[in-house]
Amino acid sequence: MKKIAAMLLLFGSVCASAVAQPLELSLNEAIQLALDSGYAVRDAGYDVEMKKKEVYEVMANGFPQINGDVQFQKFLDIPTQLIPAEFLGGDQGEFAEVQFGTEYNLTAGITASQLLFDGTYFVGLQAAKTVVDLSEAAQSKTKYELKLSVAQAYHSVLMAEENLRILDDNIATVADLLEETRALFDEGMNEQQDVDQVELNLNQLVIARDNAERFVTIARQSLNFSMGIDIRREVVLTDDIDKLVSISSDEAYLAREPQITSHPDYVLAETNVAIGELQIKGKKAKYYPSLSLFFDHRQAAQRNQMNFLDSDEMWYPTSVLGLSLTVPIWSSFQRKAEVERARIGLEQSKLRLEQVEAGLRMNIERARSEYANALETWQNRKRSLELAERIDRTTKIKYAEGIVGSFELNVSQQQLLNEQSQYIGSALELLDAKRDLDYALNIPNP
Repeated sequence: MKKIAAMLLLFGSVCASAVAQPLELSLNEAIQLALDSGYAVRDAGYDVEMKKKEVYEVMANGFPQINGDVQFQKFLDIPTQLIPAEFLGGDQGEFAEVQFGTEYNLTAGITASQLLFDGTYFVGLQAAKTVVDLSEAAQSKTKYELKLSVAQAYHSVLMAEENLRILDDNIATVADLLEETRALFDEGMNEQQDVDQVELNLNQLVIARDNAERFVTIARQSLNFSMGIDIRREVVLTDDIDKLVSISSDEAYLAREPQITSHPDYVLAETNVAIGELQIKGKKAKYYPSLSLFFDHRQAAQRNQMNFLDSDEMWYPTSVLGLSLTVPIWSSFQRKAEVERARIGLEQSKLRLEQVEAGLRMNIERARSEYANALETWQNRKRSLELAERIDRTTKIKYAEGIVGSFELNVSQQQLLNEQSQYIGSALELLDAKRDLDYALNIPNP
């Protein structure tokens, strides 16, 4: 028994350890995880499945329909009929009261019908299939937008962590500098103001780091949410900023040819045009007659006692086979108005398609311009950061040698920290601009 308990405890420890293992993800792996488990994608998948079931519903209307029914009656008062009394040997001109029927009646029947021709059915079937195409196009759009959303969340986490790292490095540097400044003060080589200034810088960095740490937590939770996993799940990002920025900092992207006709927005608008055309066909089909075949069979039993299960008693059958033809004749111009309304809807869909195409082309030019600006800004910030780092190194050497005071040192440190923050911001703007350009150009794997 103790061995079994020990084995169960060991198994539980292994399971807990497996659950506690962090999830290591590159950007592409994070995107794939979101496509597999993201809320929006799963919801769009349900929409597609629902539309497919609607196709089956429409198709079923053209297949045989079979229904059964049972009707039971107990007459509390059997209906009375008046018939000429002379039929029963009475006087002419008088009526006799007679009751026809039995106290208990039971009728069981089965009805079958088959649609032979109906123009609206075939057009409706086409329309239902096109609606499936529409939902699949919407699903593709959702997937594409989710890719961009996950990429943005991934970038935000990397930038937040990089900002936190920079602050940690600055805190460590300023902390060392504070010790050196205090030592110099103890030896009478500087003033209390120098110590206070460095300590003030350190406090400001600690405050900024606390805020940055909270932002990292929020950014990570946002990334997990966009991937459709527990926001508390630990995730290790295996891609770094330098790699992603180096991929995104290429002017060749500006020359990429757009794929407008396969863009999710264009496909959606184009599918709506196809639906509009089918709606016109469906309205016109209402002018055509419809034909169906039907069969009805019934068994009726009439009893004065509740003995319907008695095999010696009679059941009386009735069977009918026939055709049903419905011919539209006059609708007071209702069908004509429906066709005209469908035509207007089609023209509206075509106009929206034209608008979508124009909007996509405009977005391409805007995205190219914003990407070019972001790329240039990032390059300039990179150069400015290099200069700020050089200035800070030189100022620290001069401060240690007593050539400059704490004021100059504070200025160089604040300048470096500002340039580091500006560089991180420009890198994030570059990645976002690249993401927007990917969407505008309809690049399959942004």
